[in-house]
Amino acid sequence: MSEDPELSSGPIGTGDWTVEPGDSMASIADQTGHYWQTIWDDPANQDLKKTRENPETLLAGDKVTVPSLREKKEKRETDLIHTFKRRGIPIKVAFTVKEQGKDGTVFANKAYVLRVGKRRYEGRTDSDGKLEQWVSPAATEGKLTVELDEEGYPETYTWILKVGQVPPIDTMYGIQWRLKNLGYDCGKLDGEASGMTRAALSVFQSAHGLEETGDADQQTRDKIEEVHGS
Repeated sequence: MSEDPELSSGPIGTGDWTVEPGDSMASIADQTGHYWQTIWDDPANQDLKKTRENPETLLAGDKVTVPSLREKKEKRETDLIHTFKRRGIPIKVAFTVKEQGKDGTVFANKAYVLRVGKRRYEGRTDSDGKLEQWVSPAATEGKLTVELDEEGYPETYTWILKVGQVPPIDTMYGIQWRLKNLGYDCGKLDGEASGMTRAALSVFQSAHGLEETGDADQQTRDKIEEVHGS
């Protein structure tokens, strides 16, 4: 099967900043001293914004225009220590803890520890086995350990998460990444509509009441994005 003709054909944009794997508007803003929305809403990035829709899902090779920084002045009393906080810094990590496949066990209300850089986050998965955590946009990788506490399963299970590296939903690569995060085995994450990817799509479609075609049609992509949360 050839790739869905509605999927993106490749990088877009005309700016000087070339997106690397793991880049998002938040991470670019963090590196350049901007608020991410300033870059995202810049008229020069209109085509990029219209196509990608989500500022956290850019494709490696996309071109972004980063505007010049505007100086901001604040009047404060002297001889005092003042703290200034930049807005819009954290990015959200989302992950669903479940077995692969349509009827895979969902590990709900399970304690987890997420380590990102030097930071440690603790919490519990929700009723759907999902966890969400705000982390630094400079992060590229995290280590997630979940206490399964279920008969027939290991006491704990650990995943290495790529932070901020989920590609756009309108690419096959982005579809594979989201399916993997939701517990569906697509095989190699290579952006190709392989037999395993089509099988994973069919299982996902069946699980969510969609026609089991194995195709990455618009309805399926919308549902994947909805369930994944981004």
